[in-house]
Amino acid sequence: MFTAINNRDDAVQWLYDRIDYERIRPTPALNPFRLERIERLLKRIGSPQERIPAIHIAGTKGKGSTAAMVDSILQASGIRAGLFTSPHIAQFEERMRVSGRMPHPDQLTRLVSKLAEMLHESELETSDRIPTFFEITTLLAWMLFDEEGVEIAVLETGLGGRLDCTNVCRPLVTVITSIGLDHTHILGDTLSLIAAEKAGILKAGVPVVQGQLPEVADIVVTTHAQALGCRQFICGREFAWHVDHPDNQLSARPRSQKICVVTPTRNYDALTIPLLGQHQAHNASLAVMTAELLRDAGYGQINDAAVSHGLRTTHWPLRFEVFDQHPTIVLDAAHNPDSMKAVANVLTGSEWSNRRRVLVFAAASDKDADCMIEIIRPHFDDVVFTRFMGNPRSRPPEELLSIAAELHHDSRPATRCHVAQNPETAVLHARELAGQAGLVVVTGSIFLASEVRSLLT
Repeated sequence: MFTAINNRDDAVQWLYDRIDYERIRPTPALNPFRLERIERLLKRIGSPQERIPAIHIAGTKGKGSTAAMVDSILQASGIRAGLFTSPHIAQFEERMRVSGRMPHPDQLTRLVSKLAEMLHESELETSDRIPTFFEITTLLAWMLFDEEGVEIAVLETGLGGRLDCTNVCRPLVTVITSIGLDHTHILGDTLSLIAAEKAGILKAGVPVVQGQLPEVADIVVTTHAQALGCRQFICGREFAWHVDHPDNQLSARPRSQKICVVTPTRNYDALTIPLLGQHQAHNASLAVMTAELLRDAGYGQINDAAVSHGLRTTHWPLRFEVFDQHPTIVLDAAHNPDSMKAVANVLTGSEWSNRRRVLVFAAASDKDADCMIEIIRPHFDDVVFTRFMGNPRSRPPEELLSIAAELHHDSRPATRCHVAQNPETAVLHARELAGQAGLVVVTGSIFLASEVRSLLT
């Protein structure tokens, strides 16, 4: 029986009643990822993905930051852009924005009600293949973009690429930010297999902007690109970047960095990005190269000033996000070994040295916690292992403590390890350990970082 959706709370509850593979990971024996169903459902809402061109972004890390920067550049150019990312931090509506704005509660309620009624009438709700949370969310985003007259949609893949729900779009440019070992139980346990899944977003004749990939992954992506006749624009070959004298920035406590990007036709000097770390400079170069390809494709309003302003005004929380408290607290959504290396690299900066440092760490059960702990623990005096509360995939902190106990570090005195049963207790304990002048870094999972952000804000 169809249940009426009368308000925003009803709408969000209906969405959360779908099967959610962000909360419960599928097994290889029951892999739900197929494109036929999302294509069929999109037809029922008028196939907006056929009419609205897209920028399609995949990658093991960096795809969300790159998407946010591309979206900000489009907005600065006066282009009506839609942004689709996942997961959200505090509220569901964060996943889909038009010109930087989330849907109003009344608009969300109306769109979800329309979608629920459509699914009910088509009897898909009673079939043995009920649409998943991510499929429904993707449909909802396209409905919003269509209603709001979006000119370009910026789409971040949810998982992989080849069979991801977003891979039914008609891209102007595709982007592969990075390739590393993550989601190996679904995407494969080698870089070659994962690269093949990411490269599945490439489309015939559509240019691809490519980050700096491991050689074995680069070979796979290049093979796909050549077979499809895609021009490749590879970071370090067709375009490049460098950080512009970070030690000479005016602020003694920089919350941004200046970079330079060189493309085949332009030099972009002294671009400011409000995101720290060389990995974010790399992501920004991908966004700049994407913007330049769009300009060449006929979007002449994307000029140098728009690129500069768009990067400077990018807002993307939980990417080494700094809260100036006592002690300083940093939140980062790193959740795999490569992204943990990026956090460790930022911590080598002068602002973070010569102070007591405490790590608050949690990880999902399907992540490589062993490798992440081995990478990040040596940078801290204390570690507080905890769990996130809003997602059942959290690994028990006692397991993380056992992992740490089995690891051995010769480079520094052993880091002291502690356990807390929830993020609030973990942060309170970490504050005490760090002291007023210290540093607390919360990382290991976007779910942990988002829960702590809610506590802080």
